[in-house]
Amino acid sequence: MSESYRNVRGMRDLLNKDSIKKQIIESAAREVALRYGFEEINTPVVEYSSVFNKTLGESSDIVTKEMYNFEDEKGRSLTLRPEATAGIARAIHSNGLLGLGEYRIPLKLFLIGPMFRYERPQKGRYRQFYQLNFEFFCDPCPESDVEIISLAYNFLKKIECPINLKINSLGDNKSRDNYKKELIPYLNKYKKELSTDSQNRLEKNPLRILDTKNNNDLDILSKAPKMIDFLSNESKKYYNETKIILKNLGIKYEEDTNLVRGLDYYKETVFEFKTDKLGIQQDTILGGGRYSFEKETINGIGWAAGIDRLIEIISYTKNNYPLASVVFNEELKNEAIVLVNKLRNSNELNGYIEIIYKGNIEKKIKKASKLNSKFIIFVDEKQKVKISNKLNNKKPIIDIKNTDEIIKVLNVNWSKT
Repeated sequence: MSESYRNVRGMRDLLNKDSIKKQIIESAAREVALRYGFEEINTPVVEYSSVFNKTLGESSDIVTKEMYNFEDEKGRSLTLRPEATAGIARAIHSNGLLGLGEYRIPLKLFLIGPMFRYERPQKGRYRQFYQLNFEFFCDPCPESDVEIISLAYNFLKKIECPINLKINSLGDNKSRDNYKKELIPYLNKYKKELSTDSQNRLEKNPLRILDTKNNNDLDILSKAPKMIDFLSNESKKYYNETKIILKNLGIKYEEDTNLVRGLDYYKETVFEFKTDKLGIQQDTILGGGRYSFEKETINGIGWAAGIDRLIEIISYTKNNYPLASVVFNEELKNEAIVLVNKLRNSNELNGYIEIIYKGNIEKKIKKASKLNSKFIIFVDEKQKVKISNKLNNKKPIIDIKNTDEIIKVLNVNWSKT
């Protein structure tokens, strides 16, 4: 097939059913955002590459392997955004939202939009993918961590997504420094057995090895020292308070000492919601944690959920059939069009109206039946319409100008079907 008619590899069209699921997910997110006081933000899909190189970590998989980078006409390096948090943090900094005024800290922001990563395409993972982000910029405290986890929990419940919450603590800088003193010597003993990526990370950023998906690396890490055993007293207290509040809210969780998340900016609380619906390689449907940027001048906690994966999981039964289809004799076309326009613009109608333009009256009726219309409205007299209910064969005749009565007939019968 010619490139003119093919998708770029890893980028897909969202057709009717998946687009409706996407709308359901986004509507649920916006409803939960309103209840928790989050405001929507929209950042550009293109940023300077340094926005991501600096915040995600030079040795991260995203930066080293997955970013779509290109130069503009002036030779500046630009990137299609691979994730949202760094861009939102940039927006806060460049727009002066840390200061006084309407958007002073704490800030509660959410973003819905496309991201881009050059990954191996597979079901639920695409090179252009849709993501939902919630970010709570505030001074670190267990209460705000639980608030963002609670928001995620209630969002997933709202879309009826089966979930299992995993949590861990990455501690503060002191905790991680103490941990690296034990982890590096342990990993050096197995350096030759580690994957090439992990060997490189051992020199640059050993904590990144904890995020490996390589089975041999995972076997080695299973006996490695655990971060949880090296938390500072302050981080232990922080983590314990977080768990207590989660229990008080009735949010069940499992502690996972191997949970680290994949980006350099994370610290203290990290979490993931997992499912058994997509296989072990893609079992994380929502994840996040506490983070800091700009030498800890920007602190926050947030999460991201892959909308494409949620589309694969949530159920949807198509029920968006026409409430009524209008058919007409050709000489009454104008009267039919005027009627349809009035019905479509009524705030009282419990459904949508279709109009069949082509064919004789018999063909129009057949098409209306194929559309699964609950009712067929016949415009075959100058001043009257006949409404046919296919479930009970009633056919009331109503003045064509009496739209209130027509709507009343459609709504009453609709509720009974």
